[in-house]
Amino acid sequence: MLSRPVRWLDLMLQIATIAMIVALAIVVLLGVAFRYTGASLIWYDEVAAALLAWITFTGAALAVTRNSHMGFNGLMLSLPAPGHVVLFALVEVIFLLICAITVWGGWAILEIFGNESMTTLRFVPRWFLQSVLPISFGLMFLARLMTLPERYVAVRDRVDPEAEEIAHEIARAEAELAAAQHHARKEAAQ
Repeated sequence: MLSRPVRWLDLMLQIATIAMIVALAIVVLLGVAFRYTGASLIWYDEVAAALLAWITFTGAALAVTRNSHMGFNGLMLSLPAPGHVVLFALVEVIFLLICAITVWGGWAILEIFGNESMTTLRFVPRWFLQSVLPISFGLMFLARLMTLPERYVAVRDRVDPEAEEIAHEIARAEAELAAAQHHARKEAAQ
């Protein structure tokens, strides 16, 4: 069970990502409609590309929050004790180090843009668009630290989250099937 702060971070990232997906859909539909009429929007491509980048990186932060990125749990959990815990710790240190370097580098790069703005929308500063890297990697760093205790306990106890998820989904599907069969028998009896 995720802690309350992790659930709040998850919810915040869901809302932000879904809002940007909706905005991207609107921008694309507007772009197509205006292009069809012969009056193409000059800002369409740049805004769509920026939204896609933000969706990608906030989605990645959401996946980190949910521990949903691809992993090698089978390999790690098959190692003898304490090898699996050592590998877990090594992977965590490398992940957090990469996130920290990307946050630092991302903020350093923002200074390069100075007073530049988008090519087509002069009122949107370029640093705002490029801040996706330090912000999203900062959120990934935070999410990884916040979920570390639960993930450590799972690794220590050799619990495979993928196997648990599969078992949960099978149980849910069986319950739905049983409910549907019960409903069908009830209707047949009437």
